[in-house]
Amino acid sequence: MANLVKDGLAMRLTLTTTRLTWAALLVAWAASAGCRATPYIDQNKKVPHDPLSTVAQEDKDVKQASFESDSTPLSMPLPKLARPRTTSDPEAREIWQLTLQDAIKIGLDNSEMVRVTDLAAQITVAEGFEPRQLAAQGTATQLGGGGLQSIYDPAIQETQISSALSAFDTNFVNQMLWGHSVAPYNNAISAGTLVSGARFPIIFNQDTAQFSTGLQKNTATGATLGITHNISYLYSNSPTNVTPSAYTTNLQLSLTQPLLGSAPLANGFPQSPNASITKPVGLEANRAPILIARLSADASVWTFKSSVQALVRSIEQQYWLLARKHVQHWASEQAVVLAEEILKREQSELEVGRGTVADVAEAQQRLEQFRLDLVLKTEDLINFERQLRNLLGLPPADDRRIVPVSAPTEARLEPDWDASLAQMLTFMPDIVIEQLRVRSAELQLLLSRNQLLPQLSLNLLYQLNGLGHTLDQSEAVMTGKSILAIDPLISTQQRAAGLNALPGKYQDFQQWQIGMTFQMPLGMRAPYANMRSAQYTLLRERAYLQQVVHQTTHGLARYFLMVDAEYKKFKTASRYRASAAERLEAQRAFYEEGRITIDRYLDAVSQFASAVAMEAEYRTNYNIAIVLLEEAKGTLLAYDNIAVAEGPQPAKAYIQARDQQLAHRQFPIKPDGPYHPMPNNGAAVPDPVPTRAPEGLKPSTTVPLLPAPAGPLGPPPTPAPPQFPAGFPNINASAPRPLDADLLKSSFGAGSAKGAMPTVDGPRPSPSSPPPSAVPAPAPAPAAGNDLPTLPIPMELPPLPKE
Repeated sequence: MANLVKDGLAMRLTLTTTRLTWAALLVAWAASAGCRATPYIDQNKKVPHDPLSTVAQEDKDVKQASFESDSTPLSMPLPKLARPRTTSDPEAREIWQLTLQDAIKIGLDNSEMVRVTDLAAQITVAEGFEPRQLAAQGTATQLGGGGLQSIYDPAIQETQISSALSAFDTNFVNQMLWGHSVAPYNNAISAGTLVSGARFPIIFNQDTAQFSTGLQKNTATGATLGITHNISYLYSNSPTNVTPSAYTTNLQLSLTQPLLGSAPLANGFPQSPNASITKPVGLEANRAPILIARLSADASVWTFKSSVQALVRSIEQQYWLLARKHVQHWASEQAVVLAEEILKREQSELEVGRGTVADVAEAQQRLEQFRLDLVLKTEDLINFERQLRNLLGLPPADDRRIVPVSAPTEARLEPDWDASLAQMLTFMPDIVIEQLRVRSAELQLLLSRNQLLPQLSLNLLYQLNGLGHTLDQSEAVMTGKSILAIDPLISTQQRAAGLNALPGKYQDFQQWQIGMTFQMPLGMRAPYANMRSAQYTLLRERAYLQQVVHQTTHGLARYFLMVDAEYKKFKTASRYRASAAERLEAQRAFYEEGRITIDRYLDAVSQFASAVAMEAEYRTNYNIAIVLLEEAKGTLLAYDNIAVAEGPQPAKAYIQARDQQLAHRQFPIKPDGPYHPMPNNGAAVPDPVPTRAPEGLKPSTTVPLLPAPAGPLGPPPTPAPPQFPAGFPNINASAPRPLDADLLKSSFGAGSAKGAMPTVDGPRPSPSSPPPSAVPAPAPAPAAGNDLPTLPIPMELPPLPKE
């Protein structure tokens, strides 16, 4: 007994010392880990250290970024920007003769972010609007938030289809765990053994290992298929074990098929991560999320197409507005020239004693009025050119002045209402997008109705079991090899018959299980609420669709009327301008003969300038109305020979797409013969506008550095004499000439401008017509018999009498 106590005390002291040693080592390791800085994975890389002592000073001395320096902190260089033009220096070193086709091409090439201008609701044409800001529909702090579309939005939405399809991907699960346990037990039975004799705690040693690998897949009907192979290793010091260690293996084949519905339980909705519910039941319900993702992707493409259409409309609108501003600037400039001539004449008349101070003062007053109007027109001209540059993705200035050279449409357009309405219902992006949303709401209602049925699932399990001292022996037993074992029932019967219990050979250890699982919440309030919400959402989307059709129909009627009215206004304004020109010439002749007073001549000058500006305004409005009508029909891109196409993809993507299309054409064959149903597709809708290749466009190869526009910056600047828009008078002459009858008739005669659009072929030039940029400028005709006499040297006027 003394020896036994001594050995036990020595064992306890040894274990205590070991425990204290391990505890000390653990504390030392924890302390060193807490005080040591965690290095990078790459031990050769130095860990950066911030100079904490200078942080406060650096916060005070915050430096602003120099965006034009070489040491800019931005991740991309900015282009060099020229000084913007002002009213003090409105001219540029070079003239850029820009056609409408080139403007649209440049704008599309630079449309990584699609810039558009919104139409105002209360005015006929929204002029002078800036492009919509990036954060127009979001806060400035939201990265990527805003109202502008980009070329990446459809591709981003396209990824949601793969995300929805991932629900049917096969999952590979692999797990391996090791364990070791040494524990004292108060009784031998708990330790898995029987020890007779003295009552002492039993030390139980155990080593375990668990390995599991398997595949799991969800089917389109909502079923879950699984195959799992489990390996369990167990070693213990129990003397009752047949062998100290053993491997237990099994192969499980499982199937869980939902039969009724997917009613959520009381602990959460289907979207809740804590809700223990199954997936949707049935083929349609499981395919609904994929269809919804596809509908969302299609809607994103149509939204992008709508933005591109708005971009083209914005470019054309701003292009014609800039051409109008050129004409109005020219008219104001001519009014200043005539007013200066009148002032000089009146000053000369006053010097020789035939004039009055009042006439000189009136001429001076009207001259300053015309000069003020010229400053305003110059400001508008520069500002409208900058806005066009903004839409095209160009810098505000580049030492070139843009001059529109495409002739505006003067031929009458008579659209057909029934054809326009049919095109609007087919091609209008807003209507198509709302139709897709209605279909998406119908699928959401299908999913919500799936939750009204309780969960009833069929569960099937088939398992093969194995056991062995080694792993290969256990695997062999699992796959059908026999093993020597004792059946307790047979062994009892053998002993009752007086025979020794002998082991026998056994094999094919199998296990199967079949059953049903039923669960549902009492009350079903959440499923009914979800279904009512889906029903109301569907009703709302249908009402939205009706409202969109209603609103777009009104918009189509508005622009249908605008095309007709603006054409008549333009023709009336043309006759009004011709009458004002005739009156100006007559009043000029009468003024030179002294038959009328100065105020009537100045009034004729003012009326002529207003008539020229009015004609240009209604000509511009008519061309913009045509663009707005095509946009309201949804055919503006086809009208301008523009197509929205997907970018090039890897060759493997096209092969997979072809394989998927071939797989979709495979139909099940009934036992009584082949079965090839015809798809329920409508007749193909032809393109309402025939395609025509643009004239004079060549692919661009030069791409500037970001964030400069990704597309071309237009033709390189080349020295050229000042030009003017086709169909309009010379508005860029450095020294404007006086007006005369021949000049007025050649510049503003109806249909007399060279390069004007044909009156039969519609609003676009025919392929055989020369490009607008090649139209020569109509030279002003020399004045015949209307030149003013040579003025004497100007002299100081006497002061005006005081009242």
